[in-house]
Amino acid sequence: MGVSAYLYQDYVKSLAGASIFITDEDANYPTENLQDEQIALVCRTSAKVGIKLQFTLAAGAALKAFYIGNHNFSGGTFDINSYTANDFSTGKVTVETKTIRALDVYHYESSVPASRTYWEFDFTNATSADSYFSIGRAMLYTDWVTLTSIEDYERSRSYGFRNIINETDHGVRWVHRMTEKRERFGLVWKARKQATSALPTELRTLYNTVYGDAYPFLFVPDITLTDCHYVYIEDNELRWTDVFGSDTVFNINLNLIEAVRGKL
Repeated sequence: MGVSAYLYQDYVKSLAGASIFITDEDANYPTENLQDEQIALVCRTSAKVGIKLQFTLAAGAALKAFYIGNHNFSGGTFDINSYTANDFSTGKVTVETKTIRALDVYHYESSVPASRTYWEFDFTNATSADSYFSIGRAMLYTDWVTLTSIEDYERSRSYGFRNIINETDHGVRWVHRMTEKRERFGLVWKARKQATSALPTELRTLYNTVYGDAYPFLFVPDITLTDCHYVYIEDNELRWTDVFGSDTVFNINLNLIEAVRGKL
């Protein structure tokens, strides 16, 4: 397991609506939905041909952290581009071409790219089984926040559906499907030296940033791999054990659950 990271603050959330533009926008699912922390509230296109999602920042920034909360992309790739003019043509630089990942896609640029005001996700080569693309959240920022202490080499995982199941006296079941494909993570640090680990401070910072279990954020279990998850903290408070006279903290736990994408 490598270093974990998270992203909460981002430029898209603070942009004015006119600073976000997607070709072939569906008026019923506007681009402003990309700014909403609820990933179930989607932005949708009315077509799939030559789709480009363009952002105009308030000032130039060297972006290293990129995220797409994908609802229905099934394959292909997309390009992360930057430009020097608002025609989204002049001075084009392709920062990265990313392979589509089911549900969510992120990219971390290890080297610092040029500071630019105009950025773009080009979905021309992306595919979907539907006649449109749906995106639940887009995020752009200058960097991730990392947890410098790798957790113990065990991480509890769960995966499931949330259903309401009623059953009659004769065993006939009635199922109301609520949500699907939710994952949980249990991160554990059994013991860490405070003199050599900033972990308690880093977790306090994360907890303060998202106001405990109030707001979702992007969790990247290992920044060298492709997995990413849009999650809440499940715990209403952080807990660990201090031992008197020792600089070691014990039994640090952080439990995460994926944000609901919407009713089935």
